[in-house]
Amino acid sequence: MSHTTDTDHNTALGFGLEHCATGVRNAKASEVRKVFAMSARPGMISFASGLPELGALPYDQLADIAAGLLRERGPEVMQYGASTGTPGLKEQILGLMRLEGIDNAAPDDVVVTTGSQNGLDLLTRILVDPGDVVLAESPSYSGALAVFTGAQAEVVHVPSDDQGLLPDELERTIARLQGQGRAIKFLYTIPSYQNPGGTMLSQERRDRVRQICADAHVLVAEDNPYGLLGFDGTPARAMRADDPNVVYLGSFSKMFAPGPRVGWTVLPSSLARPFGLQAEAAVLNPSVLTQEIVAAYLRDTDWQAVLEHYRALYARRAEAMVRGLQEHMPEGVTWNVPRGGFYCWLSLPEGVDSYELCLAAIDQGVVFVPGTAFYTDGRGHREARLSYCHPTEEKIAEGTRILGATLTSFLNR
Repeated sequence: MSHTTDTDHNTALGFGLEHCATGVRNAKASEVRKVFAMSARPGMISFASGLPELGALPYDQLADIAAGLLRERGPEVMQYGASTGTPGLKEQILGLMRLEGIDNAAPDDVVVTTGSQNGLDLLTRILVDPGDVVLAESPSYSGALAVFTGAQAEVVHVPSDDQGLLPDELERTIARLQGQGRAIKFLYTIPSYQNPGGTMLSQERRDRVRQICADAHVLVAEDNPYGLLGFDGTPARAMRADDPNVVYLGSFSKMFAPGPRVGWTVLPSSLARPFGLQAEAAVLNPSVLTQEIVAAYLRDTDWQAVLEHYRALYARRAEAMVRGLQEHMPEGVTWNVPRGGFYCWLSLPEGVDSYELCLAAIDQGVVFVPGTAFYTDGRGHREARLSYCHPTEEKIAEGTRILGATLTSFLNR
């Protein structure tokens, strides 16, 4: 008697990629994940990953928090919960956002998500039809670009400089697209310590960007995972603080830990209900247990002292990165000097392809992300993202030495 597996059965019925939705068929593998796969070997110095440092977390306190929740509220925290998040966590989120000047949100405007990536996906689902335009910085976060292209949106990159998004270019881009009758659904921006560019948008530019978008009736989606990670410890004023129509995407992954997978989205009141319904359809509700662990962490621990420790640590690693680049990069290479966040953005000389350089660097024991991962229009071949958040200062010094030598050999070919 013959036996068939589920896979055999599906193949026999003709199920395959050609039967998937158009957005799925057109999806491309993340360049970041491809680099990770190529570099997964012992001893590799990784400038590719945005992994936060977790060594200083109060693990004993966190263990006590989790144990207490299970002992005292076990049936509640192990049960289904509200589709938009627990009241206790929402209260802590509203308090946290006041550090960035946001006092124009109510609990009903907040939807807790499985990381901010989930929030970005939900926002795109409720707003974007195939062929719509999403504006994004140049370069922009690769995870966001995957969401937009998966929804069959056209991503139009708005030029930036070493200070971030250029308001005049944004105004011209919007006027051109609207003059063509194109539907612009929103501007996606990371104004504070941007991924991947590491840029920090000034208050003057934030105000202009908001006003340009308001005048053109273009929604702003402000993604802010790094807002509390400025090296000087003073958070910038969020764009949402001055306009309740800005969508704000927040995350605990960088300022606490990614393991709980807890983020949130603050929405204009007109979007909160459809967003909440889409969230419920996707996951029913976020984990009650992890939400309440995060809420208790914010309420019962000295989390700001932990955050200050990490700011100082990341500042030292950023200094090590810049020092290594100054010492080892050949003529013609430029980079930003980070003021916070996780990333340094490199521009390479003529004739150097960042993907080819990445492959050569992997052979020498160093990995980074080629710039093409952060565009949808084919740009980025002479750019690269270097992450300094995870390697030690010693590894950063060694990695920049290897990268400089590899690049020099490219230029001398």
